[in-house]
Amino acid sequence: MDTPVFRLFIILFLSFYFPAIFLFHPMVYRVNSHLPPDMKIPHSLYFGEWKRLAREYKFYYPRSVLYPLTLACAGSIFALAAAIFCYRFWDLAFGR
Repeated sequence: MDTPVFRLFIILFLSFYFPAIFLFHPMVYRVNSHLPPDMKIPHSLYFGEWKRLAREYKFYYPRSVLYPLTLACAGSIFALAAAIFCYRFWDLAFGR
């Protein structure tokens, strides 16, 4: 489990995780500053709320790269999580 490849996967995962979190919250804050109190977007989103956040953010900030960058980081996190799972499964199934 403590191999250099596994460490590399974890380092890559964290290098995308923290920017995604630190980009996401300012994005929600910026959108919420334009919305009335009863229409505010919560900081804890489920999959259906992402579309609303994207729509609102692109409406208020059409030239900003914050949303695509956050989405790219989130996609990278899912891809790296799948790679870590596959690596660990391969390591446990076939051993070394």
